Amino acid sequence: MTYAFGAPARLTTEIRSSGQLVTPASITLTIRLPDGTTAGPLTPPADGVGLYHYDYVSPQAGRHIARWTSTGPATATEEPFDVAPMWDAGIVSLAETKKHLNITSTADDAELAEVVRAVTPVVERHAGAVTRRIHVEDHPGGYALALQHTPVLTITSITGARPGVLNQAVDQLADAQVTGVVQRLDGGWISGPVRVTYTAGRTEVPANVRLAALIIIGHLWEIQRGTVAPRLGGDDEVWDPRAGFAVPRRALELLGEQVSGIA
Repeated sequence: MTYAFGAPARLTTEIRSSGQLVTPASITLTIRLPDGTTAGPLTPPADGVGLYHYDYVSPQAGRHIARWTSTGPATATEEPFDVAPMWDAGIVSLAETKKHLNITSTADDAELAEVVRAVTPVVERHAGAVTRRIHVEDHPGGYALALQHTPVLTITSITGARPGVLNQAVDQLADAQVTGVVQRLDGGWISGPVRVTYTAGRTEVPANVRLAALIIIGHLWEIQRGTVAPRLGGDDEVWDPRAGFAVPRRALELLGEQVSGIA
């Protein structure tokens, strides 16, 4: 489960003995944060016999592990959860996703948000960077440095990656926004190795990219809900070929991908 940065993560557990819910003598929750530190032990409130929860707001983005321990009976369980970076809502909004899927209920909002986040890097693999992100890359130097993510919005700094290597002034660089190729205005050599810090993404999402994302989300949502039936084996099983791929052809065509085969 992925939670938005700053939102409480609802963590729950059940304490059972011989299959029955019981009230333990003690119960604690400890959370390992992405940087390896831990929060806790925390004391969760009870929701009933053997039922507990804790709403945890993490100060860090990334993978967390919640560890529940109890005595009388002695139990221990671990469950991972993720916190998305700040401003990492995805390529399309939850509201327009629900409108595209004709969903009015809020019951599936958390799951839909997960799908939006999952689809975002898939779309960016074909269309280039869309959501604004900061990247840090090391390059050996040269007359041109090819950045890994485009389009480039801004280059923050180019610093020497080891002692003795001079920093490169960013105001002496040619525009690298479209190509992602960093060159000096005077055509000179960029001494390396250097560490480039830059922001890639778009200030607006093109209509074709937005629609392609919604098409992929809709397709994955159909599979998740069982609308598209996969083949399980046997002569009587129903096979829908749409279950065999994650990105529909029409979405690829919107993204500009050249697709071979019969339409």
